[in-house]
Amino acid sequence: MMVLGLLSISLGYSQQGNQYLHFDGSNDYTIFNDASSYLYNTNTITMAGWFYTDQLNYGQGMMSIRGGGSGQGEMYVLQLDNGKLECRVVTNTGLKEVAAPAGTVVAGQWQHIAWVFAGYQVRLYINGILAGSSPASGNFMSSDRPFTIGRSILGGNSFYFGGRADEVSLWSKALTQGEIMTMMNNGLNGTESDLIAYYKCNQGTPGGDNSYISQLTNFTSDQTVNSDLVNFALNGTTSNFNGTLAAGFQTISILPIGDKTTQDSNFVIDASSTSGLPVTLTVESGPATVSGNTVTLTGAAGEVVIKASQPGNGIYTAADNIYASFNVYDPANVLVEAELLHPTAGSVTAPSLQPFEVAIKASIDHPELFGVSTVTASIGGTDVQLTDQGNGFFTGWYTPNSYGIKNVVINATNNYGSNSNTSAFITINSSATTQTVAAFDDILVNVDISSDTQTSILPSHIGAYTQILGTLHIDCPSGGCDPWDRVSSVEVQGKDGQWYEIIRYVTPYGVACQSSIDLTDFKSLLKGKTTFRVNLTTYSTGFLYSLDLNYVAGTDPEPYSTIEKLWYQTYQFGDMSNLQPTEDITVDFPTNTTSAKIKLVSSGHGWGENNTNNAAEFSHNIHHIWVNNSQTFTQDNWYTCDPNPDGCDPQAGTWFYPRAGWCPGSIAQFFDYSMTPYISGPVDLEYVFDTNYQDYCSTSNPNCISGITCTDCTDTYNPHLIVSSYLISFGSTQLLGIDDEQDIAVNDINLYPNPSTGTFYVEASGFTEIKTIEVYDIQGRLITNVKPNGFGEATKLDITGQVTGVYLVKITDASSNVITKRLIKE
Repeated sequence: MMVLGLLSISLGYSQQGNQYLHFDGSNDYTIFNDASSYLYNTNTITMAGWFYTDQLNYGQGMMSIRGGGSGQGEMYVLQLDNGKLECRVVTNTGLKEVAAPAGTVVAGQWQHIAWVFAGYQVRLYINGILAGSSPASGNFMSSDRPFTIGRSILGGNSFYFGGRADEVSLWSKALTQGEIMTMMNNGLNGTESDLIAYYKCNQGTPGGDNSYISQLTNFTSDQTVNSDLVNFALNGTTSNFNGTLAAGFQTISILPIGDKTTQDSNFVIDASSTSGLPVTLTVESGPATVSGNTVTLTGAAGEVVIKASQPGNGIYTAADNIYASFNVYDPANVLVEAELLHPTAGSVTAPSLQPFEVAIKASIDHPELFGVSTVTASIGGTDVQLTDQGNGFFTGWYTPNSYGIKNVVINATNNYGSNSNTSAFITINSSATTQTVAAFDDILVNVDISSDTQTSILPSHIGAYTQILGTLHIDCPSGGCDPWDRVSSVEVQGKDGQWYEIIRYVTPYGVACQSSIDLTDFKSLLKGKTTFRVNLTTYSTGFLYSLDLNYVAGTDPEPYSTIEKLWYQTYQFGDMSNLQPTEDITVDFPTNTTSAKIKLVSSGHGWGENNTNNAAEFSHNIHHIWVNNSQTFTQDNWYTCDPNPDGCDPQAGTWFYPRAGWCPGSIAQFFDYSMTPYISGPVDLEYVFDTNYQDYCSTSNPNCISGITCTDCTDTYNPHLIVSSYLISFGSTQLLGIDDEQDIAVNDINLYPNPSTGTFYVEASGFTEIKTIEVYDIQGRLITNVKPNGFGEATKLDITGQVTGVYLVKITDASSNVITKRLIKE
């Protein structure tokens, strides 16, 4: 790397009036989502801008294409300590870097930074002078990463910039030194070739109330690349548009315009100038007209581009024109997409002609405008009564009267009444064969991709398999295996749309491994079209995950099952302000339940001298489950790790030490507790953590003194347990819970709006008379019981005081028929 002398320069060309956007260094930034789609498969990129650093703190992300997304494509400029710069490009041939030395960034000065990927070389220019270069190669191969200003995203970490930014641009070309100098001295006009985005950062009133501005305006011809303002105060001298105005300078702002339908009425655009002079609006293109600030749609579909201008007067110069665009959609052309999740097209195996689940996922584009109104299904001409789960998933039951080929027909309408049809053929047969199916293959999770999904087609069945055995493969990606033990999980999306953790896995120290687990208890999830999600929080290379499922053929004596979440979150352990943080839960069992169990995994984490007894990871603790106020089940949450329970040894690191509920390189096995003796009625459950443990090194201990009783009483890495648990009920015949009592026709009851912030309405159509309305949380606890209004009147329910999540609304009519709908509270 060659380093040349650096030139200090101040920012002050007249056309931008010394205005800028100020970042507080705490949490504000701008984001242009999916910016890398403009750069996919290219090898020439430039990002550039003026920056003024308030203080030389470590880890300040100035501009960045990084974080989330997929593919081998990153590019960013990051301040380290003492004014150093880490400038990197990642391509399909690896990482290319220029590391600028201490003193490169000078606090309290405007400096122009241009970071250039020129195919064979990367170059860093400071104030137009080459500050360093390195050889480069490869292509930029990401299409879904954002371009951020004021932040660089790295896994769970974020590096925020404290200071000012101005005249930031992103290009799909490698600017030359001459082009950079011209840009520095003259600015840009927005029409330059290969210019993707150009942010002048001057659209607000300096130091004023700019809270009406939600986006950083792009000044190229492409009106889709505005950058969203995130966490800005937009009022005052920090976290706001700031600077000084040149004499007569003015800018224009337009509040964002949402997309429309061809049936929408006239609407008003809110446009203003910093001078207070009137703004003129004209339609540049698209199916609309404008009179003053009122837009009228023509009734046709298409993109509308509005131009805003202000010509100035004797005091103010003309403002730069800005543009706003929105799309107009025809409801007849935006239809519901319905997927048949179970059974899938092809074979359905059932040893007898018994009921099997029908599951459908319905979605629609542009959900801010369009919704799913109704979904109906029939198999072989027989209607299937569906339950709307409230989240785009619909479930019901079908009882075949014969084996053989059946036609499945799904009909769906959007909220404008436009209809779509989907059909598939299934073949119902009685015999199954043992088979192995790939649930997912080589899901990569690493520092940039902490969670990823794959969808696969599993066997469609009811009672045809006696076991489902899983084999989890953990392999090393390019760059080698992650060197540390990280908590990860495998989740499966149920046919109700909820996610269920079926595997808790803690990664090995730097090696590839394989583990096995019996997943038979999750048989109600592992069928048909199924989506899996792998999660891993790491700051390194991560791992590749694959899961094979072996279905063992045989007649299942209890083919029906339901899964209900119990304790399902991370709980602090030994916190003296709340030693027993888990919830008390009341559960009931579906009708026809013949056996049941609690299935629970809780892995202990948090360790070190600041945690009493080195908990929770290295503390041997015993917890209990209480049933109906009686201590009933014991959980000795301790595992011997040498030899590794899944045969993953040797490893690096401290893999051989025993731990609280897990070992590196193995699946944290579930504890199973039989609830069969209790299936006759409701039961109260408590999960009681070890009553002999308290963490004395914590802010919750009033007698904790840093440096005396422990090293640091304010340390936030405290003992905790990551818990997933379920009540699983089994039966030899169809299980009937409140979701399955469908004597009222689904479409006779309307629940709206859904999702809701907490206030919603229940309304009956036709001749249905509602007797009671009850709202339960997902744990089955009654939240509210409301007496309904009379015929034809909507009944208002209010759960604004409840937490966000899924709630069950149980509706009973005058004949004691019951229907349950699901409400999503946002």
